[in-house]
Amino acid sequence: MFHYLYTNDMRVSNLEEKVTSFAKMFLTDSVPSASEDKSTNNNANTIGFYLNLINKGNSAKLAAKGDVRSVVLNFIKTFQFPNPRTKESFENAVNDGIKLAPMREIIKILFIYYQMNSGEVYLTKDEIVNFIFYNENIALQTDADRIQLIKQIEEYRTTKNLPSNIAPTSERIWKYQDRQINELLSVIEWSKFIEVKSDKVFFIVPTKDDSKYKSELLDIIMFDEFWDFNDQDNISDLKSSYFEYCDEQISVENIEFENYNDIQCNKLNRNIQNIYFGAPGTGKSYGVDKLIRNCYPDIENKDNPFVFKTTIYSDYSYYNFIGNIMPTSKNGEIRYDFKAGIFSQALAMAFEYSDKEIFLIVEEMSRGNIASIFGDIFQLLDRDENGVSEYSINNDLIIQHFDEKGINIGKKIFLPRNFHIIGTVNTSDQNVNVIDTAFKRRFEFVYVDVSPVHTDGTIMNEYVFTLVDKEFEWNKLYMSLNELITTKLELSEDKQIGQFFIKFNNYSNDEQKFAAIQNKLLHYLWDDVQGAVISDEYRIFNKEYKTFSSLYKDFGEKVNVFSEELIDLYDKQ
Repeated sequence: MFHYLYTNDMRVSNLEEKVTSFAKMFLTDSVPSASEDKSTNNNANTIGFYLNLINKGNSAKLAAKGDVRSVVLNFIKTFQFPNPRTKESFENAVNDGIKLAPMREIIKILFIYYQMNSGEVYLTKDEIVNFIFYNENIALQTDADRIQLIKQIEEYRTTKNLPSNIAPTSERIWKYQDRQINELLSVIEWSKFIEVKSDKVFFIVPTKDDSKYKSELLDIIMFDEFWDFNDQDNISDLKSSYFEYCDEQISVENIEFENYNDIQCNKLNRNIQNIYFGAPGTGKSYGVDKLIRNCYPDIENKDNPFVFKTTIYSDYSYYNFIGNIMPTSKNGEIRYDFKAGIFSQALAMAFEYSDKEIFLIVEEMSRGNIASIFGDIFQLLDRDENGVSEYSINNDLIIQHFDEKGINIGKKIFLPRNFHIIGTVNTSDQNVNVIDTAFKRRFEFVYVDVSPVHTDGTIMNEYVFTLVDKEFEWNKLYMSLNELITTKLELSEDKQIGQFFIKFNNYSNDEQKFAAIQNKLLHYLWDDVQGAVISDEYRIFNKEYKTFSSLYKDFGEKVNVFSEELIDLYDKQ
């Protein structure tokens, strides 16, 4: 099956004005509620999701400054299925196996078609629907053979017969398909990459002197990345992850922060090169945030220009981390220049602002080949007693980048004392890369245990729910589960969960919080914990449950599904 959901409300007639206005609303928390202005609330949240304004990150800041084009181009480049617009649409696309970035795919196919024909080329809307959205070789694969696709389209124009890799209408579910296809195409047309005439979508051929257009076009057609997600996350976490992925594609260097030197910084007395590790939900990120807030008490971490954050995923590479050669427009000519990655951006900031503490946060370090990602930077991780790299290395690309920014550190790069690297690792992650001993030796490993976190004497992340007539407090329940996991089920601490395994503050009411337990906790306990137990002597759930579907259904009806062993441990907490 192929399930799709887009929007009917991405109207481009006054897009720049709306996007700038909505960006300012999100940045100032002034989006009207539905009761105050339902139309504006709906439009702001729709555009805010697709253009990543809700996140209040780079996209919102660029849009608020009036650079709407950069934000829209980033949307064209990164928008994909699956995406977390709604929980249902996300799950449908995941179950279908869809992995499609349709807007950039349309541009790529038209561009290749033009290269093959060197004349006026087009795709009809019907061809876009059939050969992109419902094509198994395109929508379900990330290594599409676009030349073969174009040949199939040309054959279809003659024979009117769809090839076997195109899904039949019985396997297509897309409400308001035609209208939403038009909305999607209108955004690409707004960008001036295509022109829509009746039913045909034409590729706009760049003129020889239009270097800016060529640079923007090349940036899109050379981009092949996809959002890497954990489909077991709740919808709030999925949205945060998706927004972060989209935001990372807009360099922070494009945004002008004001008064850097006026930002108060409490200096650290040593360099920090730590990896926080522990069970999922133990508050590793909370601990990192707290450390940074102690340094910068007057500014939120997400707004802090001295904090750089990236999340590792399976295809993350050295070039994502350090930077890559990309097409740019300069003095009316297309050039291939170094586009700094997150590491190079952070390092440049450390040298530019030597009196500030610079933090590079690397989340989920074990999800990629971290030694390969760091590459030659690995040699810089050995620090002397002052926190400076013991060795320096040659890296002409980074040095050239520094020269262009007016940073003079000589011919070799090194890590200064004020450049801190902090990583996080979930010990329960399966199918991940092992961090080798040589890499580990260069970091301090900070274990974050499963004990409840308090703030101002109050336990955090509290939630109470009832199953039949039994009341459960979240913080007592998760600690009882952890005790059962290690003492009765005889599993390692890696299988335990932390206090923030579910972040209840992300949900607005008790119904949503209960659903989060049903949708996230039950699956983890059933599949990753109970499924790893060899003996059947002790269980998390009542022995009557032989299938997850029956467990899930009963829990949703608030039946007490937990075993007597777990209840006994809970009552003793």
